[in-house]
Amino acid sequence: MRRLALLLCLSSGLLCAAGPIGNLSAAGAGQGTAQQLLMAAPSLRDPHRVVRVYLPPSYFTPEAAHRRYPVVYMLHGWPGSENNWLALGKAAETADSLIARGAIPEVILLFPSGKGGFLGRSLYLDSYDGSVRMEDYIVHDLVQWTDSTFRTEPDPRDRAIIGLSDGGSAALNLTFRHPDVFGACGGHSGEYDLHKEFGLGKMIGPEPGASRLLTENSPADYVAGIVPELRHLVIYFDCGLDDDPIEDNRALHRKLETLGVPHAYREFPGSHAWSYWRTHLRDSLIAVTVPVRGEGAPAAVETTADTAHLAPGSLQSPDKPSRRAP
Repeated sequence: MRRLALLLCLSSGLLCAAGPIGNLSAAGAGQGTAQQLLMAAPSLRDPHRVVRVYLPPSYFTPEAAHRRYPVVYMLHGWPGSENNWLALGKAAETADSLIARGAIPEVILLFPSGKGGFLGRSLYLDSYDGSVRMEDYIVHDLVQWTDSTFRTEPDPRDRAIIGLSDGGSAALNLTFRHPDVFGACGGHSGEYDLHKEFGLGKMIGPEPGASRLLTENSPADYVAGIVPELRHLVIYFDCGLDDDPIEDNRALHRKLETLGVPHAYREFPGSHAWSYWRTHLRDSLIAVTVPVRGEGAPAAVETTADTAHLAPGSLQSPDKPSRRAP
């Protein structure tokens, strides 16, 4: 049985693993370990930020005492929490299965809380007034804490972000904005041309700055200006055929294709639901670990949309706004 441990200790201003509940070194064969921890998050003025982690099957074995691992950061949607991917998305079970059959390397999965702003909706942005600095938390606090707490490979090539819904939007946005930190991204059911909507007022503030902040964090609006950087990234995103943001996803796919940016975009039957995200987490995990597996160049996942799952003429459909909540 997978163990959930609350590990608390103060070290160098961070709360890190110590005194586990249960025997973390006795993981079942082929099974990773899930833990809940607390960390200091200076960017959020939070000394006790909850974060969850999945450590792969070999992590506590004597043979792996000096081994280092790549990291995938897993972002939840809104409303949601850091436990969603584990409890509802079966992320640990999916990772165990993919690792066991050699589809992905052994990886550490990190599950942060993206709650901030009004009713917890942050879009993983830094707010207009600096009161909620969620982007800084993910990109700086969380990455530094992870590298200092676990045996990671501290290199952009060995870091990826996967997210769903608002987290999917953020996975691509944060990777595109910080290619010096993350080398791969995977988005499920995200929106990449952001607009004003419910719950964002505390993050984006009043006009004229609100629209500017959204544009600055909308990949569809700024990718044309960062093409050289994007060509060094592994980019994967997908969407359900019955999901509201389908046209938004198709629009980003068309733009990247026009710009000659290698990427993988796929469409599958399904909607904005956990049944869809659980099923297709395996696709994003396989995609973002391409560099770690030594398959190297982003061209390894270059593709057009998966036309087997597209309605005739769908890539020529006009864009339309899409509003949704997971």
